[in-house]
Amino acid sequence: GSEKRPIRGAKRGDSAYRDNFAERIKELRASGAPTPGAALVNPPAVLSDVVVVFVSPKTASNVGAMARSCAAFECETLRLVAPVCDVFSRASMNAAKGAQYLIKNALIVDDLADALVGTRAAVAFHPWMEDELRVDADADADADADAHPTFYDDLDALVERFPGGDAASDEKLALVFGNEADGLSVEQLKMCDAVCSIPMGRLVESLSVTHAGVITLSRYFERRGARIDRR
Repeated sequence: GSEKRPIRGAKRGDSAYRDNFAERIKELRASGAPTPGAALVNPPAVLSDVVVVFVSPKTASNVGAMARSCAAFECETLRLVAPVCDVFSRASMNAAKGAQYLIKNALIVDDLADALVGTRAAVAFHPWMEDELRVDADADADADADAHPTFYDDLDALVERFPGGDAASDEKLALVFGNEADGLSVEQLKMCDAVCSIPMGRLVESLSVTHAGVITLSRYFERRGARIDRR
């Protein structure tokens, strides 16, 4: 009972890499830029033209986890649609781990249409490729093709078709994720230009929304040819 428990976590001096990283973050935050990513110049933030939209999140820790995923891949625009949890709670902030500022700066709106203002294109991520939406699109095959989203189950093909926003006009690409229980509604899917179902195995029904966010942001980050020196 008298044995001391080991102290968890690295302390300054334990890791030169972590110490150097902490110093760089302090410099970025002291730069006067509105966010650390806005202070990145050479190269600029890799996903500065991407906005992540999280629709009706139900679990506060998932909001924090999504913010952390955004920051991990240099995306600093987070928009929350009608959250049904306390996005500023301790659970949310703890899960953000270094990306709390993204939650504090997040645009919170009542509906998806408001979250898509200023975006050039919107890609929804949904596990089941709603049959109703597919039937609706097939029934209107002779109508304007732009009236219905395009379906993808190949992330490489998706990123090729929707590579990003338009830096010249400040319009962004929106990556839209639904809530943990219900995903996105048919009407919300129809508001997007594409619907993607991330390929996965057969042992579970779907990915968690935060894992879907990590996979998607990572793929966009990699396809930009990002080779960031973090040493």
